[in-house]
Amino acid sequence: MTVVNRIKFPSTSETSSLYIKCSGGAYLNSCTEHQDIVFTQNSVLSLNTYFNSFFEKFYAKYTQISSLYYLLTLEGNFQIDLYREYPHQETRELIHTESFDKCQLSEPVKISLPDSWQSEDAGRVYLEITCLGEHGLFTEGVIATDQPKSKEVSLGIVICTFKKETYVKNTVNTILKDSLLQSKNFKVFVVDNGSTLKKDEFDSRKVQLIPNRNLGGAGGFTRGLIQALHENYTHFLLMDDDVELDSESIYRLFPLYEYATQDFAISGAMLDLYKKCIVHEAGGLSGVNLGTNKSSVASPFGHISLKHNINLEKNSINLFLSEESPDYGAFWFFGFPKQIVEKIGLPMPYFIRGDDMEFGLRIKKFIGNSIIAFPGIAIWHEPFYTKNHTWVTYYLIRNQLVTHSLHSSLQYLEAVNFITRILLHKLFIFDYNSAEMVIKGFEDYIKGPKIIKNSDPENLHKNIVELSKKYKNQTIEYGDNQVYKQPKKQKNNVNFYQQLFRLLTLNGHLYPNSLISNQDALLWIGSDYTDRWDKAFAKQRVIIVREGNNSIEKNELSHASGIKVFMRWLQTIIKSYLKWHFIQAEWRSSFQDLTSIEFWQEYLKLNETKLHS
Repeated sequence: MTVVNRIKFPSTSETSSLYIKCSGGAYLNSCTEHQDIVFTQNSVLSLNTYFNSFFEKFYAKYTQISSLYYLLTLEGNFQIDLYREYPHQETRELIHTESFDKCQLSEPVKISLPDSWQSEDAGRVYLEITCLGEHGLFTEGVIATDQPKSKEVSLGIVICTFKKETYVKNTVNTILKDSLLQSKNFKVFVVDNGSTLKKDEFDSRKVQLIPNRNLGGAGGFTRGLIQALHENYTHFLLMDDDVELDSESIYRLFPLYEYATQDFAISGAMLDLYKKCIVHEAGGLSGVNLGTNKSSVASPFGHISLKHNINLEKNSINLFLSEESPDYGAFWFFGFPKQIVEKIGLPMPYFIRGDDMEFGLRIKKFIGNSIIAFPGIAIWHEPFYTKNHTWVTYYLIRNQLVTHSLHSSLQYLEAVNFITRILLHKLFIFDYNSAEMVIKGFEDYIKGPKIIKNSDPENLHKNIVELSKKYKNQTIEYGDNQVYKQPKKQKNNVNFYQQLFRLLTLNGHLYPNSLISNQDALLWIGSDYTDRWDKAFAKQRVIIVREGNNSIEKNELSHASGIKVFMRWLQTIIKSYLKWHFIQAEWRSSFQDLTSIEFWQEYLKLNETKLHS
């Protein structure tokens, strides 16, 4: 017997609705060492939830499994109903019902999935368990098959971390405490870019701590990949450090790959760590494919997060049955077979930001539509709306331009148009340091691959971080920002001529000092709403408050700084015009080298040390 999925119970009350729905007196008992569901007469446990539904449509399409059944450990008398739902439908179909009397914990009951689960009509199935006696108990459940595996799978789990010790230790402990997962062949490679972890903190043969230079997420993930390749793992999982994990998401990778019909990558969904029932992304579309995506990505430098902002408590889970074709899967949880690395190479040395997008675009380009956002596989991740590292803007601009050189034919004027919009937005909220990062990212892209090949990445990063603090009229204060309440969403009441005037004056930078109001403009950045830049027009200061962040950013208007940055940008784009096509070609010609194991061994200075066995 091979367990394909397990019925999982929630570990916290705030995630309960993602796992179980109890009614009529049934409840989750967490007082004992092992959780169980306690029933009274006629009470019901429904598994019509995100994590405990079985998305049969995906298993029928991507695996060779031909027969499946539920095994349920129960005590008492029960009626068990098996329901199926379909894409774009809210009605459900009862496909099997059966009663069981005098169930004993020592003898699990078996319910086979009808053969229709393999048909074109497959969708999503789930159980509802009704207690027919005065009391009952449900302790465990799995979906299993007796079909032999088509291949043996070993999984190298690579976690790249930089000073997120608590998160990483919790993730590793969660993996090691999963008793069923221990029967699988895996190893966790913790790549420590911050040199803050110790070997004796990971006392298990299934965990290896790898000290690494601070080469960002791309450097850390690739360092772990090289080690896992060296140890001949058949599959890999890349996972961020700032996540909360249900180890079932890792376990589900094994049967998917053990019975796989083809090579494919698995993109785990990101759920909001602070709003745990909200999906941030389940695969994404890149602006690099602006011409081919049917969805309207806003710009070549933008992206669309698929399934974004779906509320798993309120919205239909059937939305996940509508399969899309992602351009990439983010490295917060991204699994793939060794064959993909052998065909397309290692990630690009981007340091941070965009390495997962470029890697995904390469998979799609050379292997086809082989990135699958499997429903029911997810992690909780710190949301991005709370974060603001100014220096990250440098990598966003530089790396997006490199990715376009490799995967599109972005024209110079088009690139300048969209980068200018980004730059102006930074200027308009008096964020001169971020504007500086936009220009520096563009300038370093124009230098070509030598910016990566001939620069020490650690020193380059230190210089970028220092440059991101150039303008001192920007400060960050820490404390309680609850005094700033989320504003109501406002309609844009500015007419065309007012908007044009604000643009022509660089949102007040060319306005006389005497007309500048000594007031603060509050800009709110949240999960579902961001204030417009023109709220800052003719104001002396901008106060930026981010949802879920205990810091407050204060930007002071500086006419001289804003004009200086804007003029520098104009000079930069004039100088770079004649170099554009040559630089694009240079990046393309260096692509194979930059993704080769030989380059990475030199880049990581592995030639000076030995790989561990």
